[in-house]
Amino acid sequence: MFHRADKPFSSTPVLRPVRLAARLALLCASAAITFPLAYAADAPAPADAAAGAEADRDTLLPSVTVTGTSDRVTTENSGSFGSRKTSIVKGLESVREIPQPVTVLTRQFIEDRALLNLTDLMLATPGIAVDYTDSERITYHSRGYQIDAMQVDGLTITQGGSAFAQPDAAVLDRVEVLRGASGMLRGSGNPSATVNMVRKRPTRDFQASATGVLGSWDRRRAEGDISGALNQAGTVRARLVAVKEKKDSFQKAMKEDRQVLYGVVEADLSPDTLLTASLQRTELDATGSWGGMPAKLDGSSMNLPRDTFLGAAWNRWNRANEQAFVELEQRFDNGWTAKASAGYLHLKMDPNGFKQSYIARPAGSKDDYLFGVTTSQYTGDDSQQDNYSLSANGPFTLLGRQHKLVVGAEALRTRTVATAGLGNQFPLNNVDIRNWDPYATYPENNLVTINMLKPTFVQQQGVYATTSLSLMDSLTALAGVRLSWYEYRAPAAPATSYKVERQTTPFAGLVYDITKKLNAYVSYTEIFTPQNVKDVNNNMLKPITGEDYEAGLKGEFFGGKLNASAGVFRINNVGRAVEDSTGPATCAPSNPTGRCRIAGGKTESEGWEAELSGELAPGWNIQGGYTNTRTRYVVDTAANTNQPLRAIDPRHQLRFFSNYRLGGLLKGWTVGGGANIQSDATVTGSGLTARQGGYSVLNAMAGYRFNDRYSVQVNVNNLADKTYYKRFAPTGLAYYYGDPRNVVVTLRAAL
Repeated sequence: MFHRADKPFSSTPVLRPVRLAARLALLCASAAITFPLAYAADAPAPADAAAGAEADRDTLLPSVTVTGTSDRVTTENSGSFGSRKTSIVKGLESVREIPQPVTVLTRQFIEDRALLNLTDLMLATPGIAVDYTDSERITYHSRGYQIDAMQVDGLTITQGGSAFAQPDAAVLDRVEVLRGASGMLRGSGNPSATVNMVRKRPTRDFQASATGVLGSWDRRRAEGDISGALNQAGTVRARLVAVKEKKDSFQKAMKEDRQVLYGVVEADLSPDTLLTASLQRTELDATGSWGGMPAKLDGSSMNLPRDTFLGAAWNRWNRANEQAFVELEQRFDNGWTAKASAGYLHLKMDPNGFKQSYIARPAGSKDDYLFGVTTSQYTGDDSQQDNYSLSANGPFTLLGRQHKLVVGAEALRTRTVATAGLGNQFPLNNVDIRNWDPYATYPENNLVTINMLKPTFVQQQGVYATTSLSLMDSLTALAGVRLSWYEYRAPAAPATSYKVERQTTPFAGLVYDITKKLNAYVSYTEIFTPQNVKDVNNNMLKPITGEDYEAGLKGEFFGGKLNASAGVFRINNVGRAVEDSTGPATCAPSNPTGRCRIAGGKTESEGWEAELSGELAPGWNIQGGYTNTRTRYVVDTAANTNQPLRAIDPRHQLRFFSNYRLGGLLKGWTVGGGANIQSDATVTGSGLTARQGGYSVLNAMAGYRFNDRYSVQVNVNNLADKTYYKRFAPTGLAYYYGDPRNVVVTLRAAL
């Protein structure tokens, strides 16, 4: 489906682990088909059954239809912006049970906002800041710290740098975001947030849909989604989602071509045993990448037109991501559930798919607009990740009360080949960017073959246990601990290898039910970040520890249809390596050119937040939240101390969207609107400062449902056409305009 003759990258055979996973999925599905037949082995033969029916015709009772609901957490077809349940914390399904802030972006919210990829979703999530290293490498931050790992169906993945393709929203049932430290969930990382992307699962009843999207800048997108049972008993189910999208940009020469294919099969091996297997492939070709613009010599914006692109049209950044996933779940009569999962992820760049023209101001230049142009070409940036998880959770009785226990073990192995390449090739000097045509005057040139770098390896293992203790009907205590092992290996440079042995991560919390609808919570949790730095004795410094204190209120109203929360937080990140100013000027052998290092650094983040999601009234949905965050370096270099961790992140942020399904003569219509509002921001670097005042981006939508099968929807983003920078800095190509006003038209058909 994805092969094109002019794209040798796409024709590369699917990786061996993916083939093996596919075979495993097919074998499991085939085996599962036989199990329902085994269930029926004791049933009477057709002739016997007919005879029995004839004999007992007069004794038959009226038929009874039993209707039940699955206990699986899902938001598809809920029609709501809110979800009472989540799967982000094992053993705790209710959002109210978790003593940390949790945001759930439901399927209905994703569709009504016309959010098409992960960046769109993060821009709509309260408390999340989106940053742009460039147009293709996008990072997410919470409470001043980068979100350095994510989860897909509960299994942790790392973004993989330049090879990471933004996940597509078409395959997602929902996105769950837990803000704050989450060492219990994933071991090492920053005290920022955990983002769990939960994909769609098969349905027992047949359903199929087709979606077409047309938008500004020649956006054309088609989605197909088909799901249902593969056998009459409904014990084997499958789902297939496909996406094809092409779009330009408001910047000249920038284009994207995206293709996604996701398939998942579920099989009931027994009434209490569920096997799930899935495969997914995403291809993303980006043409004309690196769309940033330079600052003036004083660090301020040049205020160039928003459609300006200072690279060549042949710039490209092509990559593919592949995933394979297998999960076996077993339920027991005593209420316990055991689950084993395995996942494989391959993030890779096209070996010939990364080439850029790049502008840079010559050293010592006194002219705001005079630059040099060069060519860069890179290869590598290949990440292969294996993830394994085994967990069990269920109730137990102690002192006459029922409690919950979760135990588990996880392992993550990552093999990474970093990017290698050549820069500053084919220079063109003294270019005045005000009157330069980069598309016609700087041709593409071929570079020599680039040798790949040697791979490095990261291995993480962890075992954990958490318990939810019912101290009284209205008070629950939560406690847990995780033991983690971390190892970094670089066979080509053994001296840089290091490991962390048995790092302990605790977790504790209290949840008190004030009423049946409102509770209060407090919690303390940690996370650790390894650091490859040695002290005066050539010993490895201990990992950085993120300590997270939370307190707040959570409520469910209108029968659980509306979720509300408010809370305060304080994060201390301690133990970061800093120079030992009291030691010698040089520190051989660990740092022969500088001072010794000690684990004396400290940063902090504190603030408060409030969030509302769900239905305010029948047909009236809302999703939104306000965050107030202050961060600072407490102990660091003299230049950093008392400065914010990320000055570009606003102190105040408000994100909300609401819509209403009309009735009466206007039945079938839905109208809505919202805004992303944030306060001013300042970025300092190289003695220069860049500033941007606070701004609001308004969004609106209107939709009409013709009948149960067909609907049309129009979304207008940046309704007032506000000019702002989504990223800026006083040095480098760091000014990135936010999207101007744009329109997205979505047509949906249930087949």
